[in-house]
Amino acid sequence: MRADQQPSQALVAADAVIAVSSTIARDLQSRIPELTPARLHLIPNPVNTQVLRNRVSAERPLASPYALYVGKLALNKGSRQLPAVVKRAQLDWPLVIVGDGPDRAALERAAITSEHELRFVGWQDPAQTATWMAHAAILIFPSAGPESLSRVLIEASTLGLPIAAMNTGGTTDIIKDEVSGLLSSSVDELASDVKRLRNDAELRRRLGEAAAEHARATFEADSVVARVETLYASLLATARERKQ
Repeated sequence: MRADQQPSQALVAADAVIAVSSTIARDLQSRIPELTPARLHLIPNPVNTQVLRNRVSAERPLASPYALYVGKLALNKGSRQLPAVVKRAQLDWPLVIVGDGPDRAALERAAITSEHELRFVGWQDPAQTATWMAHAAILIFPSAGPESLSRVLIEASTLGLPIAAMNTGGTTDIIKDEVSGLLSSSVDELASDVKRLRNDAELRRRLGEAAAEHARATFEADSVVARVETLYASLLATARERKQ
């Protein structure tokens, strides 16, 4: 993009534009009608399954089952809803909160008076985070969004973690409701989904296996990179033809 070009002008002029999720693709088309569907390519962010799995420690961070939240503690991530979710779900497992942010102090105050255990471990390095994910019983994703394409959800799915998530933005590209996770549109629904997962080991197993299968098929780095390379090869071939 030239220094004097606006982003929208650069997108209109581009031979191809990659959108990482269907939500981003729809947003681009609504904002820039000149961007034709033929030039817009949906290719997600990748995950290297083997690298992710190699980070996981075999040693469980907690001996007993626990629920997990991973992410920034901020308004758009819906983290302030976590105490209400675990209360309404009557969750008798600890909720481990991996992350930090402006909502942490308020959440810690709420935890003091809560009947339910909220355990704050702050930001963790990639290996620690992957280990928390791999050994968790469920992941709670209360995001208010809109999410473009959540890295947390992709990695949790890859590790086979059953997920209860708010349906926002590109989340439906990662989770198919009742197939590879549970999607909700309100705090009450999210709490209900958490309760379902808590009480149904077979549901957790089924959703976790389907999530891992979908993640490998959709987000595995080798296949995503191959799609990008194919797109670039096509663009180069078209450019050569124009010069002839």
